Amino acid sequence: MQVVIGGAYNGKRKFVEEKLLRSTTATPHFFEGQMPEIGLFTKEDILIIGHFEKLILEHVHLDEDEIAEKIFNVLIELNKRAQVICICTDIGRGVVPLRKEERKLRDTCGRLYQKLFTDSERVIRIWYGLPQMIKGEEL
Repeated sequence: MQVVIGGAYNGKRKFVEEKLLRSTTATPHFFEGQMPEIGLFTKEDILIIGHFEKLILEHVHLDEDEIAEKIFNVLIELNKRAQVICICTDIGRGVVPLRKEERKLRDTCGRLYQKLFTDSERVIRIWYGLPQMIKGEEL
């Protein structure tokens, strides 16, 4: 599994399309705010999953740790069957939202991203189009 993280509109998807997908013959499938179905893909497929905020909001009735664990477990299962690239939007940056719902979203994203970073072989931060390798081998 690979993770690409950065602020909104910082060039994450463009980086994935131009750098991570250019040297592969695998078939890319984009999922924005939805989780692919387990079992429909093989190692010849690349699943690019983004907008985790929308996925989290679908489970807002659960505890933060439960939501993060639930989404993470599905990603682990998907990664056993296909290549997974997670595009994560950094929504925190140290700012604490005033509304309880927004704090829960920010905190749950943080918990999920910690799990993703730990389990991923490569983590790349995109800062206004510039990639910075945080974990793993250079491209």
